[in-house]
Amino acid sequence: MAKLTIILLLSILPVSHAFGQLPDCLKFREGKFRIADTQAGVVTIAERKGMYQTESSESLKLVARFRIAWQDNCNFTLKLDKIIRNENRIELPVNLEIRVKITGTSADSYTQEVSSSITNGSYQVKAVKIN
Repeated sequence: MAKLTIILLLSILPVSHAFGQLPDCLKFREGKFRIADTQAGVVTIAERKGMYQTESSESLKLVARFRIAWQDNCNFTLKLDKIIRNENRIELPVNLEIRVKITGTSADSYTQEVSSSITNGSYQVKAVKIN
């Protein structure tokens, strides 16, 4: 009887573990991503490598570099490090901090919940890996 119970438990555990899995965020730690922010109406190309993420938006004529701090596999913070290009003279606070939580993943994209030190609340946006 004990042997049958162990066999049943071993066959049930993988199924129950699959339903409780977290998103596969590790594959999105580095790369180039297209982020279409429908709320702001802006498309941003984000290139994440090592401890930095560089974001560029042609419509805003803005290129900024952020320092990445990973809290865990799916949560990270971006702190403004350097303005590379800002033709429209958009005012960005020097202490700008963006909090990102990856909430879901697919083969080549992820959904993130974004909040920042200059906005109230958070919103969802999709990022597609392009490189």
